[in-house]
Amino acid sequence: MLSLALIALCSLVALAVLGVGGFFVLLKLGVIVREAQRPTYQDYGTYTLDQGREVRPEEEQAVRKQV
Repeated sequence: MLSLALIALCSLVALAVLGVGGFFVLLKLGVIVREAQRPTYQDYGTYTLDQGREVRPEEEQAVRKQV
């Protein structure tokens, strides 16, 4: 009778450990998914067209050759 109670107690402890482990795995996966959905870069600067410059075809071809 004592061995049956010991087996039941051990199985309850094992289920509790698995449940807590599963909870933490799901929690970490939720954090990973939430962080993956965030934008990689947030730029709040204000820019005007004067700040740009014209790119000549020669410069564009030089950049393509480097890649």
